[in-house]
Amino acid sequence: MRSTVTLWLAIVALWSGTSWANDSGVVSFQSAGSLQRSVTSEPFALVGASVALSGELLFPEGAGPFPAIVLAHGCEGNRNVEPVWGPFLRKAGYATFNVDSLRGRGLNEVCTQPFALSPLQRVSDIYGALRLLAAHPKVDAKRVALMGFSHGGIVTMLASTTWAKENFAPAGQPSFRAFFPFYPYCNTIFPERDRVSAPVRIHTGAADDWTPAKPCADLAGSLKAAGQDVSISVYPDAHHKFDQARDTVFLPNVVNLADCYVKMPSILGPLAPESIANCVKKGATEGNSPSATEQARKNLRAQMEELLR
Repeated sequence: MRSTVTLWLAIVALWSGTSWANDSGVVSFQSAGSLQRSVTSEPFALVGASVALSGELLFPEGAGPFPAIVLAHGCEGNRNVEPVWGPFLRKAGYATFNVDSLRGRGLNEVCTQPFALSPLQRVSDIYGALRLLAAHPKVDAKRVALMGFSHGGIVTMLASTTWAKENFAPAGQPSFRAFFPFYPYCNTIFPERDRVSAPVRIHTGAADDWTPAKPCADLAGSLKAAGQDVSISVYPDAHHKFDQARDTVFLPNVVNLADCYVKMPSILGPLAPESIANCVKKGATEGNSPSATEQARKNLRAQMEELLR
């Protein structure tokens, strides 16, 4: 079995066009298939066609192999994640792969146009990144976690489902060891969210008016009661993007679904625009909280040491 997996990883490296002559930098890769739909009122369908994407892969000092963290950016793109979290994670001994889900699709942002790219469509991006990392000689393929923020936090929650693992990382393929969603959106209800494939540790702010904490706390509580390895850290007085925002600002043009609660028959949808017409609004608050960021880093460090050892 081990020789088969090793051969498969080598094939992934060749298929991606990556020889690993350079250990780090911007790397091109392919998503693990894709999800598409003809119109927004229809459910997504899994298709074989992949999407050409890129990400920045950086390592701590040393020879490795290192545990690794895949980073999933928010709706504004990946410009904020690396400077805030990259140095911290690498100092702690983790390689980082900051995935860009927008540029390869010709998008600049999806904060004001949420139907341009669903978080669900990014799940295949993340598993494609995992396949690439698992083939790298400086990465410990058995110790890779996913960490996402806002839109990327939703991606992280979706990627944590057993459904995602069964579809994008079936037996014999690398899978994630843990999931760390930061201020995800937990209001949408669907059957597949009731089973996770690995531990999930949610981090969110009590004052978040864009992706509110209470639905995530309720979800974490119900999943834990059902025997799933899920927990949540809620930081008092912390707004959305408490770890990345410079100041407390109100963003008037972003689409805000904080008041929407939609039940879907499947993770694939459909989520029709008319189902949220009466609850969607514009505008949300972002605000930096040094105290919440410091505590989140302490909590995350302890969680990573426990779950990725």
